[in-house]
Amino acid sequence: MAPRLSVRSGAGGGPPDAAVALLLADPEGTAGEQAVARLGAYCYEGDGAVHLVRTDGWAERESDGDTLRLAIAVYPVALRQVGVDPHEFTERSAVDPEALIVLRAQAAVPAPLAARLVDAVAVFTAGPDSSVDELLAAGEWPMMLAPPPEH
Repeated sequence: MAPRLSVRSGAGGGPPDAAVALLLADPEGTAGEQAVARLGAYCYEGDGAVHLVRTDGWAERESDGDTLRLAIAVYPVALRQVGVDPHEFTERSAVDPEALIVLRAQAAVPAPLAARLVDAVAVFTAGPDSSVDELLAAGEWPMMLAPPPEH
């Protein structure tokens, strides 16, 4: 099963009209999902979430029409820190070719909703039987990924 990407308004604790990209990564799923799930242990805690430092990885987003595409880029050193072999991933980030793309996801998102997206992406580690609604209702902490650093 592929990672599940969705967009919700009011899911990030910010303004009610702000939209947040929410990704569900299965810790038993693809190599990319497993890598993303493990990164949560490498993050720092704060404000009801864990945060991956932008110098270790980030989320790259693009939208055209009604499709949102997401790529998670991570430096090899961060992958090694969580026991993931960076050689499993060959695709490079367009922002910084030293970073590896470990996961891609896409979703149909109406353009008006995509236009209200906040910069950060919330990633939940959850099996295929879990839903975003269940995770939000349970107060699960997501891993927050910032947008790419500027070069």
